[in-house]
Amino acid sequence: MRSPDIIYALTTMIIILIWFFSIDCLNQKAAKWSCNTDELNGRSAETETSETNCDKRGLFKSHFGCCPNKDCPVDHFSIHLRSGAANVVPPKICFNNTIIMGGAMNNAGPGLNIVLINGETGEILRSSYFNLESVAEDLLKYLNKIKPGNIILVASHINPAAKLNDEIRNIFAGLGSTMVKFVNPKDNWVFAGSYGIKKARPFEKLIHYNLENNAYGDWPEMGEIIGCFPRSFN
Repeated sequence: MRSPDIIYALTTMIIILIWFFSIDCLNQKAAKWSCNTDELNGRSAETETSETNCDKRGLFKSHFGCCPNKDCPVDHFSIHLRSGAANVVPPKICFNNTIIMGGAMNNAGPGLNIVLINGETGEILRSSYFNLESVAEDLLKYLNKIKPGNIILVASHINPAAKLNDEIRNIFAGLGSTMVKFVNPKDNWVFAGSYGIKKARPFEKLIHYNLENNAYGDWPEMGEIIGCFPRSFN
Protein backbone atom coordinates (compact mmCIF):
# COMPACT_ATOMS: atom_id res chain seq x y z
CA MET A 1 0.00 0.00 0.00
CA ARG A 2 1.32 3.43 -0.89
CA SER A 3 2.16 5.94 1.84
CA PRO A 4 -0.70 8.33 0.91
CA ASP A 5 -3.16 5.44 1.12
CA ILE A 6 -1.88 4.45 4.57
CA ILE A 7 -2.10 8.03 5.82
CA TYR A 8 -5.64 8.35 4.44
CA ALA A 9 -6.77 5.10 6.11
CA LEU A 10 -5.27 6.04 9.49
CA THR A 11 -6.77 9.53 9.34
CA THR A 12 -10.20 8.11 8.55
CA MET A 13 -10.03 5.68 11.50
CA ILE A 14 -9.00 8.45 13.91
CA ILE A 15 -11.85 10.70 12.75
CA ILE A 16 -14.37 7.87 13.18
CA LEU A 17 -13.17 7.11 16.72
CA ILE A 18 -13.25 10.78 17.75
CA TRP A 19 -16.76 11.13 16.32
CA PHE A 20 -17.93 7.94 18.05
CA PHE A 21 -16.87 9.10 21.51
CA SER A 22 -18.32 12.56 20.85
CA ILE A 23 -21.72 10.98 20.17
CA ASP A 24 -21.71 9.39 23.64
CA CYS A 25 -20.88 12.76 25.21
CA LEU A 26 -23.76 14.38 23.36
CA ASN A 27 -26.10 11.64 24.56
CA GLN A 28 -25.26 12.59 28.13
CA LYS A 29 -26.42 16.15 27.54
CA ALA A 30 -29.70 15.22 25.91
CA ALA A 31 -32.49 16.55 28.08
CA LYS A 32 -35.30 14.74 26.35
CA TRP A 33 -35.87 11.86 24.00
CA SER A 34 -39.28 11.38 22.48
CA CYS A 35 -40.74 8.10 21.39
CA ASN A 36 -43.75 8.52 19.15
CA THR A 37 -45.78 5.37 19.57
CA ASP A 38 -49.13 6.94 18.71
CA GLU A 39 -49.35 4.76 15.62
CA LEU A 40 -48.75 1.69 17.76
CA ASN A 41 -51.28 2.04 20.53
CA GLY A 42 -53.14 5.29 20.08
CA ARG A 43 -51.24 7.24 22.73
CA SER A 44 -47.83 8.74 23.32
CA ALA A 45 -45.05 6.98 25.20
CA GLU A 46 -43.00 10.17 25.45
CA THR A 47 -41.09 10.59 28.68
CA GLU A 48 -39.94 13.74 30.42
CA THR A 49 -36.21 13.12 30.78
CA SER A 50 -33.45 10.85 29.65
CA GLU A 51 -30.27 10.46 31.66
CA THR A 52 -27.29 8.23 31.10
CA ASN A 53 -25.43 5.72 33.24
CA CYS A 54 -22.20 7.32 31.96
CA ASP A 55 -22.61 10.50 34.00
CA LYS A 56 -20.60 9.20 36.96
CA ARG A 57 -17.82 7.49 35.02
CA GLY A 58 -14.27 7.89 36.32
CA LEU A 59 -11.93 10.52 34.95
CA PHE A 60 -10.50 9.47 31.56
CA LYS A 61 -12.45 6.20 31.76
CA SER A 62 -13.75 4.93 28.41
CA HIS A 63 -17.55 4.94 28.22
CA PHE A 64 -18.23 3.50 24.77
CA GLY A 65 -19.95 0.48 26.35
CA CYS A 66 -22.65 2.25 28.35
CA CYS A 67 -26.29 2.85 27.50
CA PRO A 68 -28.53 5.90 27.91
CA ASN A 69 -30.96 5.54 30.81
CA LYS A 70 -34.31 5.98 29.11
CA ASP A 71 -37.37 6.24 31.38
CA CYS A 72 -40.34 4.52 29.75
CA PRO A 73 -43.94 3.78 30.81
CA VAL A 74 -44.49 0.52 32.71
CA ASP A 75 -45.94 -1.12 29.61
CA HIS A 76 -42.84 -0.35 27.52
CA PHE A 77 -39.17 -1.37 27.42
CA SER A 78 -36.34 1.08 26.75
CA ILE A 79 -34.19 0.32 23.70
CA HIS A 80 -31.03 1.80 22.22
CA LEU A 81 -29.71 0.43 18.93
CA ARG A 82 -26.55 1.65 17.21
CA SER A 83 -25.09 0.22 14.03
CA GLY A 84 -21.36 -0.20 13.56
CA ALA A 85 -19.30 2.73 12.30
CA ALA A 86 -17.21 1.76 9.26
CA ASN A 87 -15.21 -1.39 9.99
CA VAL A 88 -13.73 0.19 13.14
CA VAL A 89 -16.43 0.63 15.79
CA PRO A 90 -18.73 -2.34 16.59
CA PRO A 91 -22.51 -2.01 16.87
CA LYS A 92 -24.32 -1.79 20.19
CA ILE A 93 -27.68 -3.11 21.39
CA CYS A 94 -29.13 -1.98 24.73
CA PHE A 95 -32.35 -3.21 26.32
CA ASN A 96 -33.85 -1.92 29.55
CA ASN A 97 -30.83 0.40 29.95
CA THR A 98 -28.44 -2.55 29.91
CA ILE A 99 -25.95 -3.30 27.14
CA ILE A 100 -26.59 -6.74 25.64
CA MET A 101 -24.27 -6.75 22.63
CA GLY A 102 -21.29 -4.68 21.52
CA GLY A 103 -18.89 -2.32 23.20
CA ALA A 104 -17.31 -3.71 26.33
CA MET A 105 -19.26 -6.96 25.94
CA ASN A 106 -17.01 -7.91 23.00
CA ASN A 107 -19.74 -10.10 21.51
CA ALA A 108 -20.74 -8.18 18.36
CA GLY A 109 -19.56 -8.94 14.86
CA PRO A 110 -19.97 -8.29 11.13
CA GLY A 111 -23.30 -8.81 9.42
CA LEU A 112 -26.46 -8.70 11.54
CA ASN A 113 -26.33 -8.53 15.36
CA ILE A 114 -29.62 -9.76 16.80
CA VAL A 115 -31.13 -9.96 20.28
CA LEU A 116 -34.34 -11.90 20.87
CA ILE A 117 -36.46 -11.01 23.91
CA ASN A 118 -39.57 -12.29 25.65
CA GLY A 119 -41.87 -9.34 25.00
CA GLU A 120 -43.91 -9.92 28.15
CA THR A 121 -41.26 -10.54 30.81
CA GLY A 122 -38.26 -8.79 29.23
CA GLU A 123 -36.13 -11.94 29.49
CA ILE A 124 -33.23 -12.10 27.02
CA LEU A 125 -33.78 -15.32 25.07
CA ARG A 126 -30.84 -15.25 22.64
CA SER A 127 -28.17 -12.90 21.32
CA SER A 128 -26.02 -13.70 18.30
CA TYR A 129 -24.41 -12.14 15.26
CA PHE A 130 -24.62 -13.59 11.76
CA ASN A 131 -21.86 -12.96 9.24
CA LEU A 132 -23.77 -13.06 5.97
CA GLU A 133 -20.57 -13.14 3.97
CA SER A 134 -20.53 -16.88 4.65
CA VAL A 135 -23.92 -18.60 4.90
CA ALA A 136 -27.48 -17.51 5.60
CA GLU A 137 -28.94 -20.83 6.78
CA ASP A 138 -28.16 -20.18 10.45
CA LEU A 139 -29.89 -16.81 10.33
CA LEU A 140 -32.94 -18.34 8.65
CA LYS A 141 -33.19 -21.03 11.35
CA TYR A 142 -32.85 -18.36 14.04
CA LEU A 143 -35.60 -16.20 12.57
CA ASN A 144 -37.96 -19.14 12.08
CA LYS A 145 -37.88 -19.76 15.85
CA ILE A 146 -39.30 -16.33 16.66
CA LYS A 147 -42.73 -16.60 18.27
CA PRO A 148 -45.59 -14.10 18.57
CA GLY A 149 -44.86 -11.90 21.55
CA ASN A 150 -41.08 -11.98 21.06
CA ILE A 151 -39.21 -8.72 20.42
CA ILE A 152 -36.28 -8.67 17.99
CA LEU A 153 -33.53 -6.03 18.06
CA VAL A 154 -31.17 -5.74 15.09
CA ALA A 155 -28.00 -3.71 14.47
CA SER A 156 -25.87 -4.11 11.34
CA HIS A 157 -22.12 -3.95 10.89
CA ILE A 158 -19.99 -3.69 7.70
CA ASN A 159 -22.23 -5.64 5.29
CA PRO A 160 -25.80 -6.56 6.27
CA ALA A 161 -26.99 -7.50 2.79
CA ALA A 162 -24.71 -10.32 1.66
CA LYS A 163 -26.97 -13.34 1.11
CA LEU A 164 -29.92 -11.45 2.59
CA ASN A 165 -32.37 -13.32 0.38
CA ASP A 166 -36.08 -12.73 -0.18
CA GLU A 167 -37.12 -15.34 2.36
CA ILE A 168 -35.15 -13.63 5.14
CA ARG A 169 -36.30 -10.16 4.09
CA ASN A 170 -39.93 -11.34 4.15
CA ILE A 171 -39.54 -12.58 7.73
CA PHE A 172 -38.21 -9.19 8.82
CA ALA A 173 -41.08 -7.53 6.95
CA GLY A 174 -43.51 -9.75 8.86
CA LEU A 175 -41.92 -8.50 12.07
CA GLY A 176 -42.75 -4.95 11.01
CA SER A 177 -39.76 -3.76 8.98
CA THR A 178 -40.63 -1.41 6.13
CA MET A 179 -37.01 -0.83 5.08
CA VAL A 180 -35.44 -4.30 4.95
CA LYS A 181 -36.27 -4.69 1.27
CA PHE A 182 -34.04 -1.68 0.56
CA VAL A 183 -31.00 -2.83 2.60
CA ASN A 184 -27.89 -3.01 0.38
CA PRO A 185 -24.22 -3.89 0.94
CA LYS A 186 -22.39 -1.48 3.29
CA ASP A 187 -25.65 0.14 4.42
CA ASN A 188 -26.21 0.78 8.14
CA TRP A 189 -29.51 -0.63 9.45
CA VAL A 190 -31.07 -0.76 12.92
CA PHE A 191 -34.49 -2.23 13.63
CA ALA A 192 -36.75 -3.28 16.50
CA GLY A 193 -39.82 -5.35 15.73
CA SER A 194 -42.37 -7.92 16.77
CA TYR A 195 -45.13 -9.94 15.14
CA GLY A 196 -48.57 -8.37 15.26
CA ILE A 197 -47.57 -4.71 14.88
CA LYS A 198 -48.77 -3.76 11.42
CA LYS A 199 -48.55 0.02 11.31
CA ALA A 200 -45.47 2.05 10.45
CA ARG A 201 -43.45 3.02 13.50
CA PRO A 202 -40.29 4.87 14.51
CA PHE A 203 -38.18 1.84 15.47
CA GLU A 204 -36.13 1.57 12.30
CA LYS A 205 -33.42 3.53 10.52
CA LEU A 206 -31.54 2.82 7.29
CA ILE A 207 -28.46 4.79 6.20
CA HIS A 208 -27.52 4.02 2.61
CA TYR A 209 -23.97 3.64 1.35
CA ASN A 210 -23.35 6.40 -1.17
CA LEU A 211 -19.91 7.65 -2.15
CA GLU A 212 -21.23 11.18 -2.61
CA ASN A 213 -22.93 11.33 0.81
CA ASN A 214 -20.92 8.94 3.00
CA ALA A 215 -19.87 10.41 6.33
CA TYR A 216 -16.52 8.59 6.37
CA GLY A 217 -15.15 8.15 2.89
CA ASP A 218 -16.06 4.61 1.98
CA TRP A 219 -18.54 4.22 4.85
CA PRO A 220 -21.94 5.81 5.60
CA GLU A 221 -23.01 7.50 8.81
CA MET A 222 -23.86 5.35 11.81
CA GLY A 223 -27.55 4.50 12.32
CA GLU A 224 -29.06 4.93 15.78
CA ILE A 225 -32.46 4.81 17.48
CA ILE A 226 -33.44 5.34 21.12
CA GLY A 227 -36.99 4.85 22.33
CA CYS A 228 -39.64 2.92 24.22
CA PHE A 229 -40.89 -0.35 22.72
CA PRO A 230 -44.34 -1.63 23.76
CA ARG A 231 -44.50 -4.67 26.01
CA SER A 232 -46.38 -7.72 24.69
CA PHE A 233 -49.25 -9.08 26.74
CA ASN A 234 -50.54 -12.56 25.98
